[in-house]
Amino acid sequence: MATKKKGSIPWWKAKADKEFSKFIRGRDTDSHTGWGFCCTCSVPTHYKGGDAGHFQPRQHLTTRYDEKNVHLQCKKCNNKDWNQGEQYKHGKFIDKKYGEGTADELYRLSRERKQFKEYQIIEIFEKYKAKVKELEVGV
Repeated sequence: MATKKKGSIPWWKAKADKEFSKFIRGRDTDSHTGWGFCCTCSVPTHYKGGDAGHFQPRQHLTTRYDEKNVHLQCKKCNNKDWNQGEQYKHGKFIDKKYGEGTADELYRLSRERKQFKEYQIIEIFEKYKAKVKELEVGV
C-alpha cells in the first residue's frame, strides 16, 4: 500500500477517520469505565477494543462521518469475514435509537455522490479532535 503524502486529502481523511473513530467509541461508552455495548450483539465492549462500525460503508462519503451511521461495535460483529458488519441488525438498532425510517434515509443518503475538498476534510478532522477532547473517557 502506498504511503499517503502528508497534507494530501487521503492523509487528512486518515487523520479525520482516526478522530471520528475515537469520538464514536467514546460517545458510546461510559465515561468512567470505558465500557459500552456492541450495537448489534449487545456484548460488553471496551472503547479500546471496539470498533466504530459503519451501517453504510465508509466508501460512501455522504454518510462516512454521519454520527447516526456509526456506532460502537465489537470486532466480531464489525469484521467482514465473520459477520459482514451485521448491517441488518445495525439498521434495526438505528431505527430504534433515532426513529423508524432512519436506516432507510441513511441508505438513500449514502447513494448520493460526494467529494471532499481539502478544507472540508480538515474541518472534519478539527471538529472531531475537539469533540474527543470534550469526552471524559480516556480515548
